[in-house]
Amino acid sequence: MGVKLDVGNSRFPAVTWLDADKQGEAVNLIFGTRVEGQGAGLRVTLTSSQWENLKFLVEGPKSN
Repeated sequence: MGVKLDVGNSRFPAVTWLDADKQGEAVNLIFGTRVEGQGAGLRVTLTSSQWENLKFLVEGPKSN
């Protein structure tokens, strides 16, 4: 199973890079973009349980 991202009619600028930074139990996701020609980063902090749920969506269930 995969995820396809479709920009469609989004008001948000395209993400040009993505980074992650683990801080204790939390994970910071940093989305890089450009706003009015300037580089900008959007930081989203996830708890460890939110991170595990996101990883499950991206990786899919583990087979035994």
